[in-house]
Amino acid sequence: MDMYNFDEVVDRKNTSSVKYEEMDINFGRKDLLPFWVADMDIKVPDFMIDILVKRAKHGVFGYTNRMPEFYDAIISWLKDRHGLEVNRENIEYGPGVVFLLNMMIRKFTKEGDKIIIQTPVYYPFYNIIRGNNRIISENPLIEKDGMYTMDFENLKEKASDPDCSMLILCSPHNPVGRVWTREELEELGRICIDNNVLVVSDEIHFDLVFKPNKHIPFASLSDDFKMHSITCTAPSKTFNIAGLHSAFCIIYDQKKMDVYRKELGLLDLNRSNSFSREITQVAYEKGHQWVDELVDYLENNMNFVYDFTSKYIPEVKARKMQGTYLMWLDCRNLGLDTEELDSLFVDGAGLALDSGYWFGDNGKGFMRINLACPKSMIKGALERLKNAILSKGKDQSTQSKECC
Repeated sequence: MDMYNFDEVVDRKNTSSVKYEEMDINFGRKDLLPFWVADMDIKVPDFMIDILVKRAKHGVFGYTNRMPEFYDAIISWLKDRHGLEVNRENIEYGPGVVFLLNMMIRKFTKEGDKIIIQTPVYYPFYNIIRGNNRIISENPLIEKDGMYTMDFENLKEKASDPDCSMLILCSPHNPVGRVWTREELEELGRICIDNNVLVVSDEIHFDLVFKPNKHIPFASLSDDFKMHSITCTAPSKTFNIAGLHSAFCIIYDQKKMDVYRKELGLLDLNRSNSFSREITQVAYEKGHQWVDELVDYLENNMNFVYDFTSKYIPEVKARKMQGTYLMWLDCRNLGLDTEELDSLFVDGAGLALDSGYWFGDNGKGFMRINLACPKSMIKGALERLKNAILSKGKDQSTQSKECC
């Protein structure tokens, strides 16, 4: 029997939400339904709210350390949910996964180095590589019949470049929703180890996977993979707490961990936020059933979008994802260029989605929609999109008759 209600619509306006308050910056309008930023329009469970209220009532918020119970909660979660064995000395804090990726680039590559990314991919990867004066080396995913796979021949070529020192793995993959198999990860790992390319694995969506798929932590595959990789993850996607800045990395190579910890200390970021420490610990201690029910709800949302588009908007092909709550919509059959496609969604339908070209050139013609919200919101968005496409079709038909 389900314990949690994910159908509740929460009003997030005037709460300093990037998703709601910054639409004018990215889309030129504020009166849109937002399905872009990857946080959830879903309340956290009461046991997480209660721990924050209890902490707030204490009334003193001085410098905060991470107690043993904090690490124990992470260690148990990783072992129970993902079969990953981790010790306390392998875990270190970071305010966010993008911060952690930046740090790994700065400390374990040098300016001018090439860093491999598998495109189309989470667009901050591009920014942090270029912003740190490194060079992007694209290993484009292969798309066939709506399924994306890795191009290992291309990866061998890119990894063998002597200037290539790192690969950023997105696992599960954002935006295409792939959950990589053991065989795929092993092949990637062997190529990287053979070419001395450090694997930095962004596994922030690791808890949001639909059966029968199973997330396999890269570091769990072998001792060699463990020592030749760094994992960056967080409870933020799983429990919708991105605003509390609680992430962590897993580094088994002690020398690399020492390098990272030294830099963290120099930046004075080696202490916790009082609230993020408390909420991370209780989420990992008590959140198993909530996450299980959440994943079921997300899968139902995914199936609803798939069925609706198949029936009412066949021009838009919804790609069922194996993991994450981010669905990749193939809009190429609409025959629109990027500007026209953006206009259809923003001006025609009044929707804010992530445009596919943000994720790389091979994302053109796609849109990414966030399904982590009440089903009623998704239904409303799809109705808007259906009407916008029908309206556009009528306009084109009228113009065609007029010109003939």
